[in-house]
Amino acid sequence: MVAGGQGGAIVNIGSMWAHQGIAATPHSGYSVHKGGPHSFTKALAIELAPHGIQVNAVAPAVVKTPLCLRFVPADKLDETVASFDSSHPLGRVGSLEDIATAVSFLLSDKSSWMAGAIAAVAVDVAIMAGRN
Repeated sequence: MVAGGQGGAIVNIGSMWAHQGIAATPHSGYSVHKGGPHSFTKALAIELAPHGIQVNAVAPAVVKTPLCLRFVPADKLDETVASFDSSHPLGRVGSLEDIATAVSFLLSDKSSWMAGAIAAVAVDVAIMAGRN
């Protein structure tokens, strides 16, 4: 992108777990793992801004993805993921489409004055605002 000289947009995928711990879910390793992309996003946004390149990140809460299959048997996936619905203020976990919509916005011209944003793009059904 820098060599091309035409600007552009980069969107990293972080996690709300990098911002907030929840006692019911052991996640310290995951939180550290996702904290890196958040710091990287901010630093890279500053480094690439002079080249017209925006760098932002989304920080999802619980989303039904193949990652869930690492700790939940496939036949229990829907039931287990749905058990998190009540902890989200909007009453449901996220979908891949929810994340794709946010990423699409950040890659579009409509976000042309955004760079280094993470928490402002917390695609988390308001869980960072508070939990039920």
